[in-house]
Amino acid sequence: MGGGAAVGLVGTFLPWLSSGTVSRSSYELFELTDRLGFSPDGAIGWALRMWPLAPLLLVLAAVAQGAPHGDRRVRLTRLVLAVLSIAYAGGTALAVLLAPEGGLFRLRFGIWTTLFGSAMMIAGLSFPIGRPVSRERAEPSAAS
Repeated sequence: MGGGAAVGLVGTFLPWLSSGTVSRSSYELFELTDRLGFSPDGAIGWALRMWPLAPLLLVLAAVAQGAPHGDRRVRLTRLVLAVLSIAYAGGTALAVLLAPEGGLFRLRFGIWTTLFGSAMMIAGLSFPIGRPVSRERAEPSAAS
């Protein structure tokens, strides 16, 4: 999860689109919502406008995954942060990727990096490495 969040975070700063000799990172896309075929008042327009919050969400998700296993509320908080960051970063990248092509822009590697980071986070949710520590301690055997 942490590695995926880091890869996704780096991907947001890399070039997502280029036009001519100008490359644009994901943080410069909200200026282009009309040219990309999105309504500035639509869901994707708002997602791009609020995009500067994406790094915070990714970092919170990564930090929460490193927290010690706790009770149900801690696990739920970790899951919610992970799902929100995956949906927001991966969903926005996917929406830009699937935008109608007008021939004005070329896709760049930053969008793929962000999507790969989101996929790594999904894999991290699917295959957790650590196991919660049992609250019960093993009783020492009489032979010891």
